[in-house]
Amino acid sequence: MKTIRVLLLLLGGVFLFGLRPSSAESIPIQYFGLHIHRADQGTTWPSIPFGSWRLWDAYVGWAQLEPSRGQWDFTRLDRYVAMAELTKIDILLPLAITPRWASARPDESSPYKPGNIAEPANLADWSTYVATVGARYKGRIKHYEVWNEPSDQNHYSGDLATLVKLTCEAKRVLQAIDPGIKLVSPASAGGGRHIEYLDRFLAAGGRKCIDIVGHHFYVFKESPEAMIPTIRGVKRVMAANGVGHMPLWNTETGYWIENGDGTPDHPMVAKGGWKRLGLEKESGDYLMRALLIARAEGVDRFYWYSWDNRYGLGMVESITGQPKPMVEAWRVLADRLVGASRLSCKESGGRWSCTLNLRSGEPAKITWNVANGSGVLISNER
Repeated sequence: MKTIRVLLLLLGGVFLFGLRPSSAESIPIQYFGLHIHRADQGTTWPSIPFGSWRLWDAYVGWAQLEPSRGQWDFTRLDRYVAMAELTKIDILLPLAITPRWASARPDESSPYKPGNIAEPANLADWSTYVATVGARYKGRIKHYEVWNEPSDQNHYSGDLATLVKLTCEAKRVLQAIDPGIKLVSPASAGGGRHIEYLDRFLAAGGRKCIDIVGHHFYVFKESPEAMIPTIRGVKRVMAANGVGHMPLWNTETGYWIENGDGTPDHPMVAKGGWKRLGLEKESGDYLMRALLIARAEGVDRFYWYSWDNRYGLGMVESITGQPKPMVEAWRVLADRLVGASRLSCKESGGRWSCTLNLRSGEPAKITWNVANGSGVLISNER
């Protein structure tokens, strides 16, 4: 299809080894993750294959679950968990968004509501929150994440030592409820010193209280290939802090996608200098390249942001709900990658070549050329 600027070509027994081959293990459906904001408010359930769902910007943070001390509202989260169980989707629930009543700085402004980005004033309130959620969804939610982008002061205004304390307390509480629960580290993001922030978090004791390392590999001003140095930098920090053996999850990444139904772009996205991808060509191309490169570099999960964002980051149109062309690119790639193994990518003169073994055992090749922007060609020739 013309929306996919990628060549998919079956080879007759030839295998090209990339610079940093990933594990020989097959790629699970859980690698393909999504953010869905309004699954219970009219958003059509994704029509594409995916296996994991991160509940960020889904209105189930601490402030929504416990708006007043001891007054709980699980209506929405109960619906989400039921949806996930019906469709066999694994939930990742971020533990974040301090209610104003529990906030250390209740009048502090934030992109959400006052006090939401501050740490809780009392650790006991945090412990009660984590314990209440963990007990209610025991055996149903198996992955939790502490906070969201704490390296950005728009998301967290506390200090690093407190973040480590919150993480270790969450780990202690959740492990007591269910030893099988896995905790993802607070995922740093953005330009500047986000990798250094992760390094300091791990070195300050965070490494002892996590099971999975999370990071946000946004390269919103550049092409997907720009993720590579960041991924490698994160893996170096993991190794230096003794957690190189842990899974690495990209818990949020996306691009500014052109809207086709007249929905205005969010002014903050425009002001931020995001690269705006065309509806018909670039978006599907970038999506596929990002997923391929991240996996080849050893990322174990990739949560795309998002399915139904209203202001230019969505895979579906805001007004009509119709899928954008990039949805078909996701479907084509997932069909080939799920169950595949030995994915490896390399670059020469702007031409990228990824090789893999399909779930059938047959070798395959995926190529694209960033230098000449070659058109769409998909084939299954041997």
